[in-house]
Amino acid sequence: MDRGTSADVEMHSIQQPQRSYRDKPLDSILDIVEEIDANDEVAVLDVMSATNKAPNSVSNRPSTLPKVRVSILALIALVLLIVGVSYGKANGLISKPIATFSSELSNNNSNETTVEGRIIEFTVANLNTNRGQCTYLPSHRLECVPNHDNSTNKFRIQLHPSWSPRGVARFEELTRAQFWNEVRIFRVVPQFVSQFGLSSYPSMQQEWMEELEDDPVIGSNVRGTVTFATSGKNTRTTQIFINTADNTFLDRQGFSPIGEVLDGGNEYGGMEVVDEFYAGYGEKPDQGLIRSNGMEYLNDNFPKLSFFVKAEFVQ
Repeated sequence: MDRGTSADVEMHSIQQPQRSYRDKPLDSILDIVEEIDANDEVAVLDVMSATNKAPNSVSNRPSTLPKVRVSILALIALVLLIVGVSYGKANGLISKPIATFSSELSNNNSNETTVEGRIIEFTVANLNTNRGQCTYLPSHRLECVPNHDNSTNKFRIQLHPSWSPRGVARFEELTRAQFWNEVRIFRVVPQFVSQFGLSSYPSMQQEWMEELEDDPVIGSNVRGTVTFATSGKNTRTTQIFINTADNTFLDRQGFSPIGEVLDGGNEYGGMEVVDEFYAGYGEKPDQGLIRSNGMEYLNDNFPKLSFFVKAEFVQ
């Protein structure tokens, strides 16, 4: 993985327009009150005089009738509100408090941003375990099943389209094309990354050299996340790395995770399988020679590299 040149990402904050606590100015409310009756002005002035120590000659005028009218109108408004709510409930228009609707809307929005993608199961050969604990399979001369709690050489990746839609789409295309079959994990740096994604067949690799436009960095490169390797801006093709430590500094360099390794289940493992990738060769395998010579170069020079037997969708 070439860490490349980091690109600055500008974050634009959209300012919400400031709104008053009321939609109408006080004057318009007074206009509504004035429409009731000309004498209603007395009630308004009475309210105003309560906070004004200066004499108010108008306040000495009789005001009982306007106050009664305002009270009656308020009572009518309350009755109409109660009737309206009852009608809404009876007709299914109102069934829950506004606070409940607000909470559900918030939850729905949250769900939309964390939509889960497909799950892909990888079967691995040549894991870095004690050979006395390995079971050899005829189809692969160095097939090894490690002595994990669930005794498996499989792990699963959960894709997250909401993190990296373009990256996830490419990963799914590669899986459907069986690109991962026989792919070597050619770069294993403990407590950093395990990298793969160069086909053992040069002709297959050549078919997938079209570079992919970058996605924004939404997920973070913590342990267990799966990310495309790049050599610069908009250069993603087929190379992938799994973070085997928290590498959040890669977020600032534009590396956008596409998914994560799932915790182990009854029939598959989790990061404990990834941690068993053979690390004895370090960073010695040459990427250029893998592209040009494929399996011949790999078997002759790096026969112990862990590799994928197959990768399949499980949902």
